[in-house]
Amino acid sequence: MEKSLKWGLTGTGSIARAFAGAIPASSGAALHSVLSRREETARAFAARRAIPKIFTSLGDFTGDPDLDVVLVGSPHPFHKEQTIACLEAGKHVLCEKPMALNRGEVEAMIAAARANDRFLMEAMWMLFIPATIRGRELVAGGAIGTPGLVLADFGRAVRPDPANRFFDPALGGGTLLDMGIYPLSLAYYFFGKPDRVGGAAAIGATGVDEQIAVTLEYADGRMANLTASIRADTPCEAFIAGSEGTLRIHNDFWHAERLTLSARGSPAQVFDLPLDRPGYVHEIEHVNACIRAGRTESEIMPWSFSLDLVEMMDSLRRDWGVRYPQES
Repeated sequence: MEKSLKWGLTGTGSIARAFAGAIPASSGAALHSVLSRREETARAFAARRAIPKIFTSLGDFTGDPDLDVVLVGSPHPFHKEQTIACLEAGKHVLCEKPMALNRGEVEAMIAAARANDRFLMEAMWMLFIPATIRGRELVAGGAIGTPGLVLADFGRAVRPDPANRFFDPALGGGTLLDMGIYPLSLAYYFFGKPDRVGGAAAIGATGVDEQIAVTLEYADGRMANLTASIRADTPCEAFIAGSEGTLRIHNDFWHAERLTLSARGSPAQVFDLPLDRPGYVHEIEHVNACIRAGRTESEIMPWSFSLDLVEMMDSLRRDWGVRYPQES
């Protein structure tokens, strides 16, 4: 039996907490260490989850010879620095979405993965759950005829507060990078890179995009209409519509457990695909498999996907005049 890969976590926020629950439930993975700026925070986090090692220094964390792979789960502006430090120390990296603030940062991270021959992937867990995979199989198999339209929304009303990271430009706040990235990724997963990207945004008092509507257009006439909001709650569903029917990905579409196929002339078919383990398990096991196979990138979430995704978001932010302090 192969030795479990030892995972480290950067940060102790909600993402790190979720991964701390999923890693022990994953085949071939073990929790090994956590990095936090405050020792008391790291100690409390580790004690609750039986994590053997804590660190308060990035250099000490990445210098641990027993560490194999890192989940970079810190706020967006720290992704580039922490990812590159891990890669240069010989560690593999799963970096929470968005991979970074802009394309230039993502390019630097990929260059570091290449130079150090280490695995790097953006953590888009939605692509690895059974419902998303089955949905693409149905569409690719002609279940809805010729696919022509993706509709998807992600809205969660957040109480306005300049101190909240969602409203803080210095932390990459706004709707697009946190929520809009999910419908964008889903459309890309089904339709690929668009020929034109456009949209509108409601900019709030702190200068971040609080509500967005995005349209992707393809040369062959396909389209995607995508919305996201931190001002309003929305159904959080997705639909792939085609010439002969529609596939509904039930809420929340990024960790759906049910699909409904409505094909012309046939009764609706319901596919129940429960997540019987924590949702992040599927991508963790995919990362483990890639590392064991000696790959530096995933065939499901390759570097080209991340580059195209951040390029779309850069283009939208330019149109909306949204800029982060780090980019000035």
